[in-house]
Amino acid sequence: MRRFLEAWGFRVAAVAVVPDDPQQLVARLDEWHAAGTALVLTSGGTGIGPRDRTPETLRAWADRDVPGFGEWMRAESARHTITGWLSRGGAWLKDRMLIVALPGSPKALEEILPGLEPIVRHALSMLEGKGH
Repeated sequence: MRRFLEAWGFRVAAVAVVPDDPQQLVARLDEWHAAGTALVLTSGGTGIGPRDRTPETLRAWADRDVPGFGEWMRAESARHTITGWLSRGGAWLKDRMLIVALPGSPKALEEILPGLEPIVRHALSMLEGKGH
């Protein structure tokens, strides 16, 4: 993710590895939200395994959801593997902070991230009040 963000011209302010634990994820998100972070990308916890709770955690923590992100990511993943439809990734907003929950598979990230840039850029622009 870092490689892609830096190639897009974004400054990566922090990287954290958090176990599949909703309380730890929320604590980290609260820190970044308080610091005024505009964008957070998460990786993992979006499948259907017993510990995969990232979407539920983000939904409970955030103010709004942005369903188009998840729809696009599933469609893009499914172009590469039929199991891409099992991903529960998506995006949520907390005030003006955009959180995108991506799959945990490095291969899936390589397939999704190249096309995600214009969507993320437009979303951040809209959150800044620049409109369409």
